[in-house]
Amino acid sequence: MKSKYTPDLQAQVYAMIAWNGKTMAEAEAVADETLKKHNGDAKVAFDELDASVYAGGSVLSAINGIMAHEQELKGDGKYDAIIKILSEIHDTWVAQNTKKYDRGNPEKSAKQIFQHLPLELIGVDEVAKDLMFLAPFLKEQGIEVGQMQEGAYGAFVPSAEVVAAYNRAVEAYKSANNIQTIDDLHNALPQIIENYAPLQTPHEKKDDRLGYMLGKVGLITNTVVSKQDKDMFIDQENYAD
Repeated sequence: MKSKYTPDLQAQVYAMIAWNGKTMAEAEAVADETLKKHNGDAKVAFDELDASVYAGGSVLSAINGIMAHEQELKGDGKYDAIIKILSEIHDTWVAQNTKKYDRGNPEKSAKQIFQHLPLELIGVDEVAKDLMFLAPFLKEQGIEVGQMQEGAYGAFVPSAEVVAAYNRAVEAYKSANNIQTIDDLHNALPQIIENYAPLQTPHEKKDDRLGYMLGKVGLITNTVVSKQDKDMFIDQENYAD
């Protein structure tokens, strides 16, 4: 069924559910009221919603990704192309959120710093947070990639095809970086962190973020393993910083 919203507005609705704690009905009511206020002008409605939802950057990344991979999305490898787009969305977020390594809450910062790693290491549940911005644009092209939960603080649930494509990307990444065991991952992480281009974004806190991550390699290792499918690594070592 075609959405009653433009894809960018649908993404705002999803963000209101995932980030702002609204149910689907509540988020759609906000979107409907905003559209009505602006006589159905979706662009103006989007801009007004974005002043409080802050989804604009991810939506723009999704649009750019669709345009860059337009032909791939028409072929048999469309789900692998979707993972490429999601990686680009994620990389842009990492590059633009240098300060977010320190959230003012040491416990929260430590738990969430793994989000600043490459897409292949953060786990499919995190990937789905980017997929919710891409999904409305893909649906317009007839590509279904999952479903948004309707409850407050709901998550986007990716389709089996997306999960399978992500797992293929993870395995290819592990192979390229000689990672089979958790110990391999732990040993590879310092170089991965130092070589991950989005972490090198010029910013006054760039070196602070890099130093913080390099000082948390043990914790990051454990978190990455916990976010991946249980069979992604062949041992169960635990590390501490």
